[in-house]
Amino acid sequence: MGNAIDEASFLGFYRDSVLNYSVAMKTAIRQKLQDAGKITFDKQTSLTDTDQFPIFFPDKGNIDSIISRTTMNSEFSNFYENWEFIKLYKYSVPLFFQASNSIGELLKESDVQEFKEKKYTSPRILPTELKDAIPIYKKIKNNFAIKFVLQKSYFDIANTTQTDYRYPVIIYFDIEANVSEIRYDAFKYGSTLAGNNYEEIVNQCIEWLKDKLGINLFNCDHKDTIDKIKDENDSSVKIYKQMMELSSGGSAELTAAQDREYLLPFVGELRELINENTDLFDKSPDIKQLLKNYLDDKEQTANYPYIYVNWVQPIASQSYIVKITFDYLQGKYTVLQHLTGTCKDLGMERMNDAIKYLCKSSSFTKGAEI
Repeated sequence: MGNAIDEASFLGFYRDSVLNYSVAMKTAIRQKLQDAGKITFDKQTSLTDTDQFPIFFPDKGNIDSIISRTTMNSEFSNFYENWEFIKLYKYSVPLFFQASNSIGELLKESDVQEFKEKKYTSPRILPTELKDAIPIYKKIKNNFAIKFVLQKSYFDIANTTQTDYRYPVIIYFDIEANVSEIRYDAFKYGSTLAGNNYEEIVNQCIEWLKDKLGINLFNCDHKDTIDKIKDENDSSVKIYKQMMELSSGGSAELTAAQDREYLLPFVGELRELINENTDLFDKSPDIKQLLKNYLDDKEQTANYPYIYVNWVQPIASQSYIVKITFDYLQGKYTVLQHLTGTCKDLGMERMNDAIKYLCKSSSFTKGAEI
């Protein structure tokens, strides 16, 4: 266990971390603070001498000022601790699990502290490597999230200074689907501290789960992912882009047209051409069969390193995209990359919905034990 950081420096980690979020993420935090009754922009509803919250801010548009003041106020620390549990992360590695007892019981037996926003007191210890971190967990409905927080730093070229920031890693358990996800963000500009390797972080999470909780973990089998998503009746989930590497050595990123749900250029268009001109091709069965054999061979021998999946919602700003990369991190794991784009939902719900869909549709199934 490392040494505790003094309070001012510890709060500085919150400030410098959140200030470097995107404008969209900071806007979401401002709204969350307001919804939680922590801040207000109405002077008549601001705190009295006996109230702790809400704190009045005169300028709603000055988001950085709101972030700076709230992060450096220890009364807001647990709000930001909670935000790290429920926010959107850029990457996740899905793994199936099998346990001798419920995850809740295993966490209690392992003495991992449960996070409760109103009662939690941080030990103010931020190690540089996950193996030295002190995790806490949060129960979210019937599921669980375990959080590790590391300290990292990057060199700010504009200000020629070294900036410290918090780097949370979440292990999320979907109990019904029997799947866990290791969720993390990209490093900022390359850090100068130890443990700056995504594979290392994933491996240390796996070792912690196996050694500390005693659960068995299994890789994500993705061999039927593309076919399952295409065959699924849910028209709101569409593959619209995929990388195709041909056995001849060539490769291309194929993008489906907006109005054609699953039709991909080249292979899909040739198949549709044959189907739309059945009478013509039936007059030349040898040519028809030759083309079909060619297309079958290209599909069977091609490699598909990644696909983009679009979750289309009735409200356009709620639609989101997930890039799924197969055999990543030394070819060991499947990695989901959650793209923000114009999606306004920057919470964990879209991550939860995506993994639930992928498991329920059998796009992901339990593979070999790790």
